[in-house]
Amino acid sequence: MPLPEEDMKDVCPVILAGGQGRRLRPLTGCRPKPFLRLRSRYTLLQETAMRVRGMKDPSVVSLAGFRERIVADMAAAGIRTDQIFLEPAGKNTAPAAAAASHYFAARDPDSLLLVMPSDHAIENSDAFLRAVGKGLPLAKRGKLVLFGIRPDRADTAYGYIRRGNNLHEEAYECAAFIEKPGRAIARRLLREGDCYWNSGIFLFRAGDFLKALRKNNSLLYDKSLASVMRARRIQNAVFLDSESFSSCPCESVDRAVMEKADNLCVISVDMGWRDLGSWREIVRHVLRMA
Repeated sequence: MPLPEEDMKDVCPVILAGGQGRRLRPLTGCRPKPFLRLRSRYTLLQETAMRVRGMKDPSVVSLAGFRERIVADMAAAGIRTDQIFLEPAGKNTAPAAAAASHYFAARDPDSLLLVMPSDHAIENSDAFLRAVGKGLPLAKRGKLVLFGIRPDRADTAYGYIRRGNNLHEEAYECAAFIEKPGRAIARRLLREGDCYWNSGIFLFRAGDFLKALRKNNSLLYDKSLASVMRARRIQNAVFLDSESFSSCPCESVDRAVMEKADNLCVISVDMGWRDLGSWREIVRHVLRMA
């Protein structure tokens, strides 16, 4: 069963929906990846937003040219949005997460953000919500919480997280990150059984994330802050300042923050997760759901 709504009401979901799906053409030729329909009448963006019902209204980070599509998708699914952060250009996930974190930290540095891509399939939403629930007390204590997927094959397309000491239930300290390994190393990691695929989903207080970002990547911190401070606002659309945001280093959340931070933990979750970033995973997903 999913957690009661009161356990989730303080969580601010932030959906990263800037992917154009260049690797998936011609499927994405006229419809960017967040707006694809693969297994239902709902787009990937809609499915992601529907998955976090019971939390605060989700925010979306995307490219400025996608604004009308986002508004239409959310309205069609009956979902209210908090903010829509609009990037002048795609700069990977770290600037996107940083800009959203600055915005929410200005409201309250203890704001709990659940940052997640829009191009993931999660078959078991209840398991996902339970994992978020397990992460909440850790995030409230200052941890940056990652969600790890137990691998069922030696896949070289994903980064891996090695677990450390047990914290509670399925939560562990992060002992090490292993970037997309070669086949031999992936097989060894699978045999050893103490590593997870990095799902790219994160839970943290905005202030804690920004503290780690400022320590490890001050340029990205400063430029993403300036992009929010100088943003142009129209209703709930936040047009991030073009000059400032374009000066942000193009880095992932993992490289910019997580691989360097000392307050990480990983929660093991079995939720039928797939990263739909390649034709191989889309075919596996569609065939599994057929």
